[in-house]
Amino acid sequence: MTGVHRVVGVVATTLALVALSATPGCGGKRARQVSSLEGVDAGQRVRVEGTLSLRGSTPITTSVLEIDSTESVALDSKKPGLLVQLKGLTGMRCAIEGDVLAFVDRNLPRLSATRYELLPLPDGRVPIIGVASLEDGECVVTTDDGKRFWIHGGLVGVLNEYAGARVWVAGDVFDTDAKTRPKKSTPLTATGYGVVDEAPAR
Repeated sequence: MTGVHRVVGVVATTLALVALSATPGCGGKRARQVSSLEGVDAGQRVRVEGTLSLRGSTPITTSVLEIDSTESVALDSKKPGLLVQLKGLTGMRCAIEGDVLAFVDRNLPRLSATRYELLPLPDGRVPIIGVASLEDGECVVTTDDGKRFWIHGGLVGVLNEYAGARVWVAGDVFDTDAKTRPKKSTPLTATGYGVVDEAPAR
């Protein structure tokens, strides 16, 4: 068979599985799903969903998870790199897992984040997160668990400029027998992207 062939019924499943492994979990305590930190004791590990935002002004900013219009959670972490990523995901809907910290301000609960998961965009697509690279002129995004996505579409040129950076990409998976296909990669037509963490300085 030649040309491009759509993969039916696997797009959402494939990307959802990748998103679940965006950030490795920590062994030990199991997170409990909650919709609010109200009444949750310090030290409890929870999973809570909301939209990421920033408070403060550069260079001193705090990543905050807006659970709804009435509750916000200040995010801390023992992993500095994780905090950088959360700040880079401002505006995205996420599920955050972490340990509830003792309240300093009753109006602003705090959570020590251990991992995160991107939630579907308004169009239903689940973004992948990985490091962008150029391989023989082709744009590839590799996730932390080794899955490789060969990026296609009008956003390729922009993503090529972020080689070495951690990015999120949303789009549609398809299949092709193109001879230029990078090794062990899944073709994906990008419909949206964002920079999570800039490439390390050289």
